[in-house]
Amino acid sequence: MNDDTVLFIGVGRMGSLMAMRLAEAGITLGVVDHSPDALMPFRQRGIAAAASGAALSGSIVITMLPTDLEVREALLGPGGACTGLPRRIVIDMSSASPASTQALSADLARKNIALIDAPVSGGMAGARVGNLIAMVGGDREIYEQCLWLLTVMCREVFHVGPVGSGHSVKALNNYLSAASLWTATEALVIGKRLGLDPAAMIAVWDAGSGKSHATEVKLPRHVLTGSFDFGQSLELFCKDIAIAAALAEQTRVRAPALDSFLTNWRQASQALGAQEDITALIKLLEQNDND
Repeated sequence: MNDDTVLFIGVGRMGSLMAMRLAEAGITLGVVDHSPDALMPFRQRGIAAAASGAALSGSIVITMLPTDLEVREALLGPGGACTGLPRRIVIDMSSASPASTQALSADLARKNIALIDAPVSGGMAGARVGNLIAMVGGDREIYEQCLWLLTVMCREVFHVGPVGSGHSVKALNNYLSAASLWTATEALVIGKRLGLDPAAMIAVWDAGSGKSHATEVKLPRHVLTGSFDFGQSLELFCKDIAIAAALAEQTRVRAPALDSFLTNWRQASQALGAQEDITALIKLLEQNDND
């Protein structure tokens, strides 16, 4: 076991599951969140918990927050984790803008704190059982020092390039996820109108060339069941697709499909509500289908 201790910032729906994995692995842990309810399960286990991180120990700080602005505030703002006790490494596991991550890395370097970005894919189900996929940007030596910790939470960990690269790959991954979920849901609605059995259609697509995470997980487990609880909000999904669109513009790549999906998902967020789960898209498509 490595001697590093961990301060985990952001124990919401995903973060709480990831932090609990660390606690169950016997890693010395402290947690930070603005929500007293989010902190309660950790306090009940005797884990140090607070609304800000400056006074809590942890040589490695992990952030799992909605946006890069919140990551910066949690680290360098008033009471921030990197304004008090000494830190060695920050691992940002949020989904954030690559440019903001690079700027944050430079600011932390002036405090002799290394940063790697390690966003994850796999949703709440993956977080619960340590089956996430991490894509890591940053210095390879720092990445290797953190690999033991990442593998507690993740089934696979990929080093994809310098700082910011993990966030770039994650944004592009979520664009692909957005495209497959939208098209698979459209196909499902069309098939239902034809009188076809939804479960049978999904089974065929998942066995054939139409296979995607949407056909394998999202449609059968979160759409057909009517639970709509994959665990990702439309607001944050749109944020990630927008980051991918910004990367296309930055690299001067014409990406009409990306632009179209960003528009469509933003319209879905407006129609269904920003906090609605992404798998609830079918409600909108079936509503449009009946107009």
